[in-house]
Amino acid sequence: MTRNYIANHAHRLTNKHTIMILDIGCGKNKIEPHAVGVDRHPEACVDIVCDLDSFPWPILDNVATKIYLSHIVEHLNDLTAAMAEVHRIARPGATVIVTTPHFSSHNSYVDPAHRLHLSCFSFDYFTGNDFERFSVAPYRFRIVERGLTFGKNFVLGGLGRFLARRNLLWYECHAAWTFPAQDIHCTLEAVKDE
Repeated sequence: MTRNYIANHAHRLTNKHTIMILDIGCGKNKIEPHAVGVDRHPEACVDIVCDLDSFPWPILDNVATKIYLSHIVEHLNDLTAAMAEVHRIARPGATVIVTTPHFSSHNSYVDPAHRLHLSCFSFDYFTGNDFERFSVAPYRFRIVERGLTFGKNFVLGGLGRFLARRNLLWYECHAAWTFPAQDIHCTLEAVKDE
């Protein structure tokens, strides 16, 4: 955490039972009003100004019980390094909520600052379970829940929603470009040795 934040909130950081909520890449609006906002631009709601592509972030280890990453991971240069930082600052069992455009969404390509186009299964990389041909990240998260949102078009959104609920992997492999999704929502839990 930054020195000013530590000075003003030392009592919150020393109590292991304190709920510390971080909103990484909060921009102009925090998801929860009492969360600690972290972003590179000094907007009104940003409590900690830092470049999220520079590591380590100026945040103490094991302080967060909940971390939001809403529409930020697609902008990062190195998602694996950023997720290592999320794991470092998370307490054991912390909830990490990621929202990002799905690769089939036009929103994934509209913003030229988007560097990554992700799948619901992109976050499997962070579970610690190796893939058949390569090893994954050395830190671990458990996937609690994952899913997709769809637009309001009754036919396209409705069919996409139906297919994704029946079999998410099949939907991404065979139907995503025909019935595009909007956003990925993935809830993770930080797995650490206590």
